[in-house]
Order: sequence, then structure tokens, then C-alpha cells
Amino acid sequence: MTSSSKARIERFVDKFIRSEAMSYFQSERDSDFWNYPERAARVYDATESGADGKTHAEVIDDWRDAFDCMIRDRRRERPERFITAVQAYFDDVEQWHEANGTLWQEIG
Repeated sequence: MTSSSKARIERFVDKFIRSEAMSYFQSERDSDFWNYPERAARVYDATESGADGKTHAEVIDDWRDAFDCMIRDRRRERPERFITAVQAYFDDVEQWHEANGTLWQEIG
């Protein structure tokens, strides 16, 4: 991948994970006591002290799931190279957290 392509992917991911759609997606999961009871309870308890409560692994999985939803909602041809590059970026972030022992650590 060229350096300009890598920079475009990084800009996209940065905007995507900070988007209103991503915020809404995570908010739904954070309060879903039916499908994600452990996460919802942890997030609920953490918010009382101003913390986040999710783990890095949960956040990265949210990114993947929200991105998959966004791609699935497209009415045009699937941009396979773009999808592969974004998924590789998510994999790199996950590997970094795993290598540094923070993947399953709660976000403060």
C-alpha cells in the first residue's frame, strides 16, 4: 500500500470511529442489557465514576461491526480493496493492544 493510500485509510478510520453513527452504535451496545449484559452492567457501573467501562477488544469489535453495517448498507459495488485496508487497520490496532497487554483492559 502506498503511503498516500495508508494516510487516506487512517483519515477515514479516524473520522469513522469519531462519527455520530459510531457513537450511536456503541451507545446502543453499552445499554443493551439483553444481548450484552456483562458489558452493559460494567459500562453502567463505570459511568458513575466518569469512566468508560468497555474493553479495547469491545471497542475494536464495535468498529468492525459498525463498518460491516456501513458497507452492507451500500447500494453500489463493494470496494474490496478499501474494505481489506480498513479491516487490516483494525487488525493492527488489535494486535498493538494485545502485544501491550491492554486488549482486555477496561478503558478508564
